[in-house]
Amino acid sequence: MTEQNKNKKISAQENAEIAIAQLRNDYAARAREEFEAQAKKLKEERNNALRENWILQQQAEAALPEKLAAQGVNGGAGETSLAALRAQYQGGRNDIESGYLDNLGELSQEHISETAEAEKGYNEKWLEYLLSLAKAENDRKYK
Repeated sequence: MTEQNKNKKISAQENAEIAIAQLRNDYAARAREEFEAQAKKLKEERNNALRENWILQQQAEAALPEKLAAQGVNGGAGETSLAALRAQYQGGRNDIESGYLDNLGELSQEHISETAEAEKGYNEKWLEYLLSLAKAENDRKYK
């Protein structure tokens, strides 16, 4: 930095630009942290649901031979019942994953919309500020 730049005073407009940039950065950081926290919560809920689905599957498979024996079913019917249980388990996993992705997509869309709305607000305030500076300059010149 040259000596001339060190001694240069920062204008009101430059101070305003710095303040707006800091506000934008702070908002973006908070919004990102909030999004990440909500996404983490969704992921934990999905993981818990997947774990519960797996436990139920294991319990159903363990109970299947006894259930089939009580019904007098053996042989190929047992294999068919096991395949049906596994298909049901996979269907449950698919539903859980699909729900998670839907919720994450909605969360992402909300985050994008809120960030865009905040950016629009900053831009509108900045424009108002610049217009007020131009008006003040115009009034000063022509008085």
